[in-house]
Amino acid sequence: MRNVFIFLLWLFLLVFVIASLYISFTDYLYTRDMKILSNITTFLSGVQEEKKRVPIPFPEETVIMLSRKPTGKFVTSNVGAPIDRQKYTQMTLNIEEGVLYLYVRKVDLMGYLIFISDKPLYIGLLTASLLLYLSIFYFTLKEFQVTRRETLTEELISRIKALRLTLATLKLIPEESAEEMKRIVDAILGHRITKK
Repeated sequence: MRNVFIFLLWLFLLVFVIASLYISFTDYLYTRDMKILSNITTFLSGVQEEKKRVPIPFPEETVIMLSRKPTGKFVTSNVGAPIDRQKYTQMTLNIEEGVLYLYVRKVDLMGYLIFISDKPLYIGLLTASLLLYLSIFYFTLKEFQVTRRETLTEELISRIKALRLTLATLKLIPEESAEEMKRIVDAILGHRITKK
């Protein structure tokens, strides 16, 4: 029964950790998508107003450029800033008015961790997961130590009973009993030394 209970605790912990990671990561992706859409919408509004350089609300997420043949280029305000191309995915779209170049920041672990650090709810979920994991790990470890001690105690009691029986028969078969008693005592001492 104990093993079933421990298994259910570990299963609950696994589901809890996966659920908390799923919830926080889904919110991270949703927030990221909203930032990208906000940037694109702001840029397209600026293009309609014929602004050549359009400031966007989240410049770290996207870099956008529209090349129109008759009127020239329209860019976001962060076009001149150096970027690490490995962290961005590039898309090129041919539209009626020209060519749209779009650089979108890739999903990365550091961005996810920064997002989580700004949200106390997700910090709480992950901290609770960690505390649950440590407590269940401690409980499981204690459970296995208790089981090991019970096994050791039962084995020691059976050896002491054998020693008592040998001492009781010492007068009947003196040499054999003394030898058996030595072997049992040596086995008990050897067992205690190896267990330490």
